[in-house]
Parts: sequence; C-alpha cells; structure tokens
Amino acid sequence: MELRHLRYFVAVAQELNFTRAAEKLHTSQPSLSSQIKDLEQCVGVPLLNRNRRKVTMTPAGELFLDEAIAILDMAERAKIKARQAMIANNSLTIGFVPSAEVNVLPSVLPLLRIKQPNTQIELSSVITTEQEAKILDGQLDVGFMRYPVTSSNIDHVILFHEPLVAILPAQHPLAKERVIAPQMLNGQDFVSTDPQYSGSLSAIVEDYLTAAACQPNIVQAASNILVTMNLVGMGLGISIIPSYMEKFNSGNVVFRPLAGEAPTFDLIMAWSRENENPALHDLIDIISAKTEEA
Repeated sequence: MELRHLRYFVAVAQELNFTRAAEKLHTSQPSLSSQIKDLEQCVGVPLLNRNRRKVTMTPAGELFLDEAIAILDMAERAKIKARQAMIANNSLTIGFVPSAEVNVLPSVLPLLRIKQPNTQIELSSVITTEQEAKILDGQLDVGFMRYPVTSSNIDHVILFHEPLVAILPAQHPLAKERVIAPQMLNGQDFVSTDPQYSGSLSAIVEDYLTAAACQPNIVQAASNILVTMNLVGMGLGISIIPSYMEKFNSGNVVFRPLAGEAPTFDLIMAWSRENENPALHDLIDIISAKTEEA
C-alpha cells in the first residue's frame, strides 16, 4: 500500500464517481480503477460498491476513509515540517550594533550571498549586552558586538579598534578647539552612556578621564550611543563616543579628536564554538580574509 493508493481512494470516495475522480487526479479512469482494485486487494475487503449507475461506500470503506484522510494529513504535515527544517538549516541570524551596520555589513554581506545564495540571512539590531546570551541559546548565529565576552563557549575575533572622539554641542565654547584634551572636560556637563547597554564603552571612557585626573559633571546616562549624540545636540553636555557616529551627524554637534593617544573601542565578531552552520563558517572565512587584507 502506497500513499497514492490512499489519495486515489479518497478522491473516489469524495466524488463517488470514477470519471470525476480521474479528472481531479489528472489520470485515466482505467488507471484509477486498477489502483483501487490493488488497494482493496491489499486491504483484503471491498471498500466500494460500484455498478454502471453509481458508486457507494461499503461499511469497511467508510471506516477506511477516515483513516486514509488522517494518514494523508500526517504525511502532508511531515512534508511541511521537513521543508521548514531545511529552511531553518539554510538560515543565518546576525546580531549587530550600529558600528557593524555602517562599517562591516555593507562590504561583507554581498560576499556571503555569493557563497551562500540559498541561505536566508536574518539581520537583527541587538545591543551588546544582550548578544552573548542570544548566541548561547541559539537565537543568534553570530554577533557583531563589543566587549566583554564572558563565556568560554564563545569564540571571537577583533574586527578593528575604533578611536573614541569628543562630541560637543555646535555652539559650545570648546567647539572652536581643533583637538580636545581630557583636562578640558574637567567640570564640564557630561553625557555618559549606560554600561547596561553599551558594554565596555562606559568603563573605557571612565578610565581615560580618571587617568587624566579629569572629573566631568555627569548630567545623564544615555541608553545608547545615538541617544547620547542627540542629548549632546540638545545642549545637555559633552560626551566621548566612537568616531563612526560622525556619519549620523545632523549638524547640531561637532566631533573633535582627543589629544594624545586616544582610547579605542573594539568591534568584535562572536559566535558559539559549537555552531556548525556552514554559512557561519563561510562568514568567518570572509571576515578572516578581509582582516588579513587590512
């Protein structure tokens, strides 16, 4: 007994007419009749009563019809689940912070699509402090994020060291300076970035200012770097943020380099070492090749 026997039987049982059932199945009537006879022989009892005038169900056929429909439904569900599993295996979920969106993904994704034309690539903007957990529980295949990385089950590579710069309201007295020394920020109103959202940025900036014996007046801790820039633009204070944010400058702030050896903020790519997704490993190869070129 094969699924086609069940499909043919269900079609005849629903139509109670061999001619209409054959048309529905896009087969010939003699072939359909032969398949039904084979099924009845396999089952061992008649399933249909047929004569020149009409087709009716036997009691055994009525019981068999319910089971046949259930089996066909199960087979269809199995087919759908198998296809869904294939789609899941042909996907790559990427978490990223804004710097990666600007500086990495535009050059990397076209190369990945060439290597993995059938892979569905899903992009998700995720703050640094949430990416590690999402990588470990499988919600993300890979994360473009900042330090820290705490789990020994996560591998990572540094993509680049991004310099930090001072950002000031356009009308601020220090905006006329070409370079900002940390001592200039002493006592100035300052917008920091909440470490709960920014990873190591807050600690890097704090260490930099402390080393210069500088103590600005913290007026607010922003929830992300874009909010930090907007608050500075509103005149709330000065801040220190990654240099890539200058690409989003709407004109109400100015960016100035920091004097001396400015601190840097690393952008990394992180993934679970247990993840065997082929698209992930192609992405790692692409990143490795671009890092070597740089």
